[in-house]
Amino acid sequence: MIELHQFPPAFGLANASPFAIKLQAYCKLAKIEYKNHYRVDSHKMPKGKLPVAIIEGEIVADSSIIIKQLEQTYQLDASLTEKQHAQGYLLQQLCDEQLYWALVYSRWLDDDFWPVSKQEFFGKLPVILKLFVPKLMRKKAINNCLGQGMARHKKSEVYAMANKSIDVLASLLGDSDYFLHNQMTSYDCAIYGILTNFLNGGLETPIKKHLITHSNLVEYIERCNKTSGI
Repeated sequence: MIELHQFPPAFGLANASPFAIKLQAYCKLAKIEYKNHYRVDSHKMPKGKLPVAIIEGEIVADSSIIIKQLEQTYQLDASLTEKQHAQGYLLQQLCDEQLYWALVYSRWLDDDFWPVSKQEFFGKLPVILKLFVPKLMRKKAINNCLGQGMARHKKSEVYAMANKSIDVLASLLGDSDYFLHNQMTSYDCAIYGILTNFLNGGLETPIKKHLITHSNLVEYIERCNKTSGI
């Protein structure tokens, strides 16, 4: 049994964090028993981020590092070749370092979708907290997005880059069930985590509208959902 500390479910998803969905999907596929602990504050966590796992009493931060440690025991990716691991790493980087920040941009920076995100994330707060907490958290998200670089682009450029990444994923998947193997791997967990947030995350963003033009990706998301149960 491991313990997962993560943000609570949102937008009708098991989690609004692609990294939390990635980790939960991995645990399901590897048949790892886990217990969720939902929290909204991450600043006291190692590295100031969620999710965090407690594995045999050890606190491990960052979903990729957590999965790397779990892989030593559960070996979900044991059948992959060195080349497939390299390809999987590149695919995961595309999702974690490009598409993720486009997701952050759409939820926190785009004025068209911020009202929905604000209600989803902060709608249940006491009235007094609603006066300042959403503004503080949005400012933090904007600063993070500026530091990463995504927020320095025009809105049209952000979505154009994200849509190009979606095209790349659709092309690489082709008519295969999964990206690297005939069954889900940890890399599929990462790809699924971000794609389901775009498709099923409750916002009609340009990225979602573009994603649904790729039927193979829509079917892939549905397949991963059924396979992982997340």
